[in-house]
Amino acid sequence: MLILVGIAWLLDAGGVEVPWRAILPGALIAVGLAGVFRGRQHALMVVGIALMLVLSLAVAADWDLDVPLGGGVGDRTERPSAPADLTEYELGVGNLQVDLRQLQVPPGTTVVEARVGIGELEVEVPGGVSVEAVAKSGLGEVQVLGEQEGGFATRVATTSEAGGDRRLRLDLRVGLGQVRVER
Repeated sequence: MLILVGIAWLLDAGGVEVPWRAILPGALIAVGLAGVFRGRQHALMVVGIALMLVLSLAVAADWDLDVPLGGGVGDRTERPSAPADLTEYELGVGNLQVDLRQLQVPPGTTVVEARVGIGELEVEVPGGVSVEAVAKSGLGEVQVLGEQEGGFATRVATTSEAGGDRRLRLDLRVGLGQVRVER
């Protein structure tokens, strides 16, 4: 099972589209087949029950299981200063901080996308700029400019008007963990 996940991870890192939604059900099937061929083993039963619970939670919460495994592991801070510096920020596991306070936001709408598989995503937005944010967590907590939700399939969509014609549109997702947006 671990070998298959490792192969899928390598393929994903190599640019091959991997159907991550199939990993949990595939792992559960692999554990069941191992139990059939190896006989009744308590360790396999424990692993199978754990996988079943995680899969049940994922289905119940309707998670987007496209976890950015290619995004790396650890803590990272991004501080873009110009719109050309913006990219889609991804982190597999860890804490990602996107500090937009020094970003020179041009007139119109500037889109910022960030995803974390497991961990924390913190975005700091500049003053004097309108913010339109949609933040989601499969399992965890979302705090956006004073609004807070927690639990399964958490979503906060809010707008903070600052006047003027400069606007940030934030698209933020965490599979398991916390999303915070602060001014």
